[in-house]
Amino acid sequence: MRKTVILTVNVHGLGPEAAEAPEAGLFGRFAHGRYTYRIGLWRLLDSLAAQRVKATFFWPVFEAERCRALLERCLADGHEVAAHGNAFEDHAGLGDGEAALLETAHARLAALSGIEPKGFRSPTGTLSPATISILDRLGYAYDSSFLDDDAPYSLAGDGGPRMVELPFAEGLADATHFRRRLTQARAEAFLVEELDALIDADSYACVTLHPRADLGVGRAARLLMLERLIARIRDRHGAALRLCREVAEECRQGGSVIWDGRPRS
Repeated sequence: MRKTVILTVNVHGLGPEAAEAPEAGLFGRFAHGRYTYRIGLWRLLDSLAAQRVKATFFWPVFEAERCRALLERCLADGHEVAAHGNAFEDHAGLGDGEAALLETAHARLAALSGIEPKGFRSPTGTLSPATISILDRLGYAYDSSFLDDDAPYSLAGDGGPRMVELPFAEGLADATHFRRRLTQARAEAFLVEELDALIDADSYACVTLHPRADLGVGRAARLLMLERLIARIRDRHGAALRLCREVAEECRQGGSVIWDGRPRS
């Protein structure tokens, strides 16, 4: 199987802060999230277009409602729009209301984008034991919320007989390093080290980006780091940059998930 990298973007603006405090009280505060709307996401989209790279954007309904023009630009550029919950809720604590929330968020994101999302990523990194089975019933092809493997695998054992897990890696997420206040040079070194190791291990890597100013790549200097990482993916590894939905479809063969010639469950 050809070496594959999926480039994913978690669209986080003010949503993480608004989940903890009334939105009306956020004016003039938490400017790092507002940066996403004003320049961070526009700049990231411009950079990806210049490099002819397509990515999978995980959109919470909260953010899609607030920046329709950016959602439309994302679609116009050929990127995949995937689901990222409603408003940064913790799925582990939703209980009996989880199914209704997922159904409502799914329908709203489909209405906003004109396309039913085929992928899901937890907005807080947590799922309940029922989440995967609900997503499977709604027609999702993949989830990308777990950190428990280095390559795609079947979710049949977790309630998703038609679904694939596309795991992501903390070491390949910008937020992991910038949250720790690392310099850009140190963050880039860690990203490169993780990228090289994952591709060599299983011919698969998932890069996760955020367009915020604090823990993401929205600032101009950090986008140069991303450009070098994309060049490394292409030139050193000869890897293909793919959309999540393409990878999920390709590795499903019959009732199994096959990756790098091996069944994965």
